[in-house]
Amino acid sequence: MSKHVSPAHLYDLPSGNKVHPCRLIHRDGTLMWKHALLYNNEVNLPYDSAVEAHIIKTAQRLEELNSWVSGDSEPWECFVPIAWYVPNIPQLNQGISLFFKHATQDAEDIYNVLKEHTQEHETLKLLPTYSGVKQLYFSRC
Repeated sequence: MSKHVSPAHLYDLPSGNKVHPCRLIHRDGTLMWKHALLYNNEVNLPYDSAVEAHIIKTAQRLEELNSWVSGDSEPWECFVPIAWYVPNIPQLNQGISLFFKHATQDAEDIYNVLKEHTQEHETLKLLPTYSGVKQLYFSRC
């Protein structure tokens, strides 16, 4: 991390790591810590290291799934999380589930590709939103 970044702008994780919101969760990935921890412009820091580990593992799996639909695309043409870690929402309070969309592709097309690549212990759903636009739900367990 650059020594020119103010410590006030860093997130303190339960593991003791301090990360900038724009830091990638996985090197050479597309998902940043802000994608996992920001919801409605509010930062939700994990309460223990298990949740932090779940977020990291979920990000790794999303990067793998992203490669099936964004292999030949530009780096910014990738998954965009809508809601990931939100402690007061039961489906999102462990870091293993999230709602997301793709930056450039239709959710239904993404779903049709990814349903062939999800594992037994994973859930992938195509859900409507109040505006009629579809989004995806993914859970690892």
